[in-house]
Formats: sequence, C-alpha cells, structure tokens
Amino acid sequence: MTLVGVHAGLSVDHLVHEPRGARFSCLGGPGLYAALGARLVAGTDVRVSCPLPGDDPRFAALFDRFGWDLGHCAAVPAVPAVWILNSAHGRRIVSQHPQAGTELEGPREEKNEEEETSPEPPTAFFEGLDGLVASSPARRPAAAPGTLVGLDPHQTLVARHGTGHLRAVTTAETVLLPSRVQLTLVDRDPRRAARDLAAALRVPVIARLDREGAYVVTGDDTWSVRDSRVTVVETTGAGDASAGAVVAALAGGAGLVEAAAFGVSVARTALADWGPGALLDAAALSRPHAGITTLKEN
Repeated sequence: MTLVGVHAGLSVDHLVHEPRGARFSCLGGPGLYAALGARLVAGTDVRVSCPLPGDDPRFAALFDRFGWDLGHCAAVPAVPAVWILNSAHGRRIVSQHPQAGTELEGPREEKNEEEETSPEPPTAFFEGLDGLVASSPARRPAAAPGTLVGLDPHQTLVARHGTGHLRAVTTAETVLLPSRVQLTLVDRDPRRAARDLAAALRVPVIARLDREGAYVVTGDDTWSVRDSRVTVVETTGAGDASAGAVVAALAGGAGLVEAAAFGVSVARTALADWGPGALLDAAALSRPHAGITTLKEN
C-alpha cells in the first residue's frame, strides 16, 4: 500500500449557488477534500494532520469511517466557517476566520504570515510517508528525504512574494500543484505562468484549470489533460480532491501525465454533487476514467 499524508485545514462550508439553491454546514476544507481524493486512487492509505474541532464531531467520525490515522491531528475548539458564493458574476469565498487555509478569490486584509497557515505537524507525522499533500505551507514541508511532496501554494504568500516564496518552499522532490487563481498571480495566462514556474523552480508543474482539466509541464514537454464527460453540479473541493489524487498516483508509481489523469478523474466525481457528497461513496480507481484525454502540445 502507498501511504499519503495530508497536512491541511478543515472548514464548515455554507454553499450558495445561484440559481440552484444552497447547502449549509457542509463538511469541507482542503484537508478533507485532499484526503478524499487520495483515497480514491486504489492502493492508497491516508494519514491526516488536520485541526479536529471539538464543536463538530462529524469530522472525526468521517475520518474514523475510512480508517484514517488521526494520531497527528490537533484538537481545536472550532474550525472556520466559510461562505462559498457562486453566481453568473463569478465565485467568491468569504472566510469568517483568518486561519481558514482556503483559497480566497477576493481581496483579503493583511494578516501576519504565521497566522495564515496551519501549525506544523509533529515529526512523527512524516515518518514512512510515500507522498505528502502540503496545502498552503508558509515554509518548506519537513518531509523525510525521498518523500514526494505535492505542493498546493499559499495564495497570499505568492501574491506578496511571488516566485521567491515558491523557491523557498520547494525542493527537487516537489511537484507544484497550482490552481488557475494562483497562476494568474504570476501571469494573466495561466499556462504561460505554469511554464515559467517550471523553468524557474526546476520542478514539474501540474496546473489545475477547473473545467479545462489539467496542464502538465515537465522539462521541455507540456500536456493538456481534459475530461469530455464532466458534469458540473457544484465546484467546491474539486481542486483539492484532484491534488490528493495526483499525489497518491505519483506516490504509487504513476507518471506525471497519468497522475494528472487520475486527478481529473477524481475532479469529475467531486463536481458531480454538492460539497463532498459524491466523493464519500465513490469507489477507488485503478485507472483513470474513460473520457479523460491527454494531448502532448510540443
């Protein structure tokens, strides 16, 4: 079995989608979605380092349901409540707490950088991991040598410090997993931004481009990975679930393009229902879904 660690935050999400309606108090956050995505790659065990809220036992119960190792989670009184608002005018994420660790698509107040990321997990969390999903790290993850690290960048720190921040948190064992929003902080063209980051940091980049699938940059090669059969009900968590699946596939021996296809496959599942609904009961995948296409662009 492949062991994938997930270090990320949790949230309670209020989902509003015009004109489809709303769902309130959904379990959410990058930690939950990345762990659900990783588990959907066959042969993967998950270890989580997330803040477990004392006021909402649903998170611990769900983690127990899947048999995830919770010994490295920190007990906290509560996790942030997040409003995720979708309309014809765009998408906005509004957190009620500065430590949400969630990608925000609107202006933010300036916060202390140490307040914007989850506390570092104990050293024992990293022992024996084959892969690690690191969500919004303020510093280089303390993974053991040889551990593959899928890094979902810290959006605020990229906005402030650009490539300098990314250079400080990556190593030769990092695969960068930026979203479209994060990439447009570097360049208005997200694909050009992905190519520039791969060249500057000398690491592979698998860009998560929403309905357009994924864009893979490795060395001098670029690939588009698309889904011809996706149906979008609600978008929350699809990117984080995709990141978890990518790391699980890579840690299990898949190549970059195949791992991106696993990520796009899991994103299809996430997009098919509100919040984590479709991910909870989905079966693990031994191969990417039919309808996922890969195209080498150069």
